[in-house]
Amino acid sequence: MKIFIDTADVEQIRKFLNWGICDGVTTNPSINLKCGVTTWDQMRDCSKAVADLIAPRPLSVEVVADDLDEMLRQAREYVTWAENIAVKITITTSQGASCLPVIYALYSEGVDVNVTAMMTLNQLVLAAKAGGRYLSLFGGRIDDEGNDAYEVIRASREWLDVNGEACPNDPEIIVGSTRTTKNVQDWIEAGAHIMTVTPDVIDKMVVNARTKETVAQFLADGEKALASIKGG
Repeated sequence: MKIFIDTADVEQIRKFLNWGICDGVTTNPSINLKCGVTTWDQMRDCSKAVADLIAPRPLSVEVVADDLDEMLRQAREYVTWAENIAVKITITTSQGASCLPVIYALYSEGVDVNVTAMMTLNQLVLAAKAGGRYLSLFGGRIDDEGNDAYEVIRASREWLDVNGEACPNDPEIIVGSTRTTKNVQDWIEAGAHIMTVTPDVIDKMVVNARTKETVAQFLADGEKALASIKGG
């Protein structure tokens, strides 16, 4: 199971590289905005900086378009920025038009596509067949709608394990929209190949009250033992 860091903050990414837990990075327009990336030039420069920092690990960069031709144009530009960029394409437009033609065209050109904003097994199957390299299910949003993200992820992994050889681009399941440490535990168990996790959730994954208590006890006992040795 891999961890992709869900941020455009270079310093946060560098921190998790130094922890040895960053297998890749994912961004989207909302993440960019949160990190102060508000113009096309800033997105290009930030993407280049992140891609260079994490290479050869992948960086996913999302198109900002609702028109299929414009999606293709942007995607083709993105992949000139760095060799390790994967292009994020939503499974449909905001009006529900299929983006599968874009996904297949980019796959045919040798571009790794992260098919994003998916909520169902049906969507994932189609994205995998069209050549998606990464298949992004939005676990938190699936649960928000009253469905069961665990079951969607489990069924998707089961389908991919059986039918993966019929998919053209060795796809992996990414689970995003991760909001709690419990989400991470549950969705790893369900079979996600990759979890996209925000820096704040990763920080919470490390800390445990009983761990802190245990470390404090070890330190206190160690100081007593050293005092006894010195005293003797």
